[in-house]
Amino acid sequence: MSDVANRREAIIVAVEAYNRAHPQTPLHRTAARLLRVMFITDDVCRQSLEALAAEGFDRKTVPAVLRALVEAGLLSKDVGSSRVPDTYRLHLSPAGEP
Repeated sequence: MSDVANRREAIIVAVEAYNRAHPQTPLHRTAARLLRVMFITDDVCRQSLEALAAEGFDRKTVPAVLRALVEAGLLSKDVGSSRVPDTYRLHLSPAGEP
Protein backbone atom coordinates (compact mmCIF):
# COMPACT_ATOMS: atom_id res chain seq x y z
CA MET A 1 0.00 0.00 0.00
CA SER A 2 1.33 3.47 -0.86
CA ASP A 3 2.13 6.13 1.74
CA VAL A 4 -0.83 8.19 0.49
CA ALA A 5 -3.19 5.23 0.85
CA ASN A 6 -1.78 4.47 4.31
CA ARG A 7 -2.27 8.10 5.37
CA ARG A 8 -5.81 8.13 3.95
CA GLU A 9 -6.65 4.93 5.85
CA ALA A 10 -5.12 6.26 9.09
CA ILE A 11 -7.24 9.41 8.82
CA ILE A 12 -10.43 7.42 8.24
CA VAL A 13 -9.64 5.14 11.18
CA ALA A 14 -8.88 8.10 13.48
CA VAL A 15 -12.14 9.89 12.65
CA GLU A 16 -14.17 6.69 13.03
CA ALA A 17 -12.47 5.93 16.37
CA TYR A 18 -13.25 9.42 17.63
CA ASN A 19 -16.87 9.15 16.53
CA ARG A 20 -17.27 5.76 18.24
CA ALA A 21 -15.77 7.16 21.45
CA HIS A 22 -17.97 10.29 21.29
CA PRO A 23 -21.35 9.19 19.90
CA GLN A 24 -23.11 12.23 21.35
CA THR A 25 -20.76 14.66 19.58
CA PRO A 26 -19.42 12.98 16.42
CA LEU A 27 -17.29 14.92 13.96
CA HIS A 28 -18.99 16.43 10.93
CA ARG A 29 -19.51 13.99 8.04
CA THR A 30 -16.92 15.88 5.94
CA ALA A 31 -14.17 15.70 8.59
CA ALA A 32 -12.29 12.72 7.13
CA ARG A 33 -12.48 14.06 3.58
CA LEU A 34 -11.28 17.49 4.73
CA LEU A 35 -8.31 15.91 6.53
CA ARG A 36 -7.47 13.79 3.47
CA VAL A 37 -7.43 16.91 1.26
CA MET A 38 -5.41 18.94 3.77
CA PHE A 39 -2.84 16.25 4.53
CA ILE A 40 -2.29 14.31 1.31
CA THR A 41 1.44 13.80 1.86
CA ASP A 42 2.49 15.92 4.84
CA ASP A 43 1.48 16.46 8.47
CA VAL A 44 1.40 20.25 8.00
CA CYS A 45 -1.19 22.26 6.06
CA ARG A 46 -1.14 25.97 5.27
CA GLN A 47 -4.02 26.10 2.78
CA SER A 48 -6.32 29.09 3.00
CA LEU A 49 -10.04 28.78 3.57
CA GLU A 50 -10.52 29.79 -0.05
CA ALA A 51 -8.24 26.98 -1.25
CA LEU A 52 -10.19 24.44 0.81
CA ALA A 53 -13.48 25.82 -0.53
CA ALA A 54 -12.09 25.39 -4.04
CA GLU A 55 -11.72 21.68 -3.22
CA GLY A 56 -15.49 21.46 -2.86
CA PHE A 57 -16.00 22.27 0.81
CA ASP A 58 -18.60 24.73 2.06
CA ARG A 59 -16.71 27.87 3.10
CA LYS A 60 -19.22 28.42 5.92
CA THR A 61 -18.80 24.89 7.33
CA VAL A 62 -15.01 24.50 7.16
CA PRO A 63 -14.13 26.73 10.17
CA ALA A 64 -16.51 24.80 12.45
CA VAL A 65 -15.16 21.45 11.23
CA LEU A 66 -11.58 22.62 11.79
CA ARG A 67 -12.45 23.84 15.30
CA ALA A 68 -14.02 20.48 16.11
CA LEU A 69 -10.96 18.63 14.79
CA VAL A 70 -8.70 20.79 16.99
CA GLU A 71 -10.95 20.15 20.00
CA ALA A 72 -10.88 16.41 19.19
CA GLY A 73 -7.07 16.48 19.27
CA LEU A 74 -6.66 15.41 15.65
CA LEU A 75 -5.26 18.83 14.70
CA SER A 76 -3.34 21.63 16.31
CA LYS A 77 -3.49 25.17 14.98
CA ASP A 78 -0.96 27.97 14.76
CA VAL A 79 -2.75 31.22 13.96
CA GLY A 80 -1.53 32.99 10.85
CA SER A 81 -2.07 36.59 9.81
CA SER A 82 -4.04 38.47 7.20
CA ARG A 83 -1.39 37.48 4.62
CA VAL A 84 -0.40 34.06 5.95
CA PRO A 85 -2.96 31.27 6.38
CA ASP A 86 -3.26 29.43 9.67
CA THR A 87 -1.01 26.38 10.00
CA TYR A 88 -2.62 23.09 10.95
CA ARG A 89 -0.70 20.03 12.11
CA LEU A 90 -2.14 16.54 11.91
CA HIS A 91 -1.91 14.34 15.03
CA LEU A 92 -2.48 10.64 14.46
CA SER A 93 -1.14 7.84 16.60
CA PRO A 94 0.54 4.90 14.84
CA ALA A 95 -2.67 2.90 15.29
CA GLY A 96 -4.70 5.76 13.78
CA GLU A 97 -6.42 6.64 17.05
CA PRO A 98 -6.59 10.23 18.34
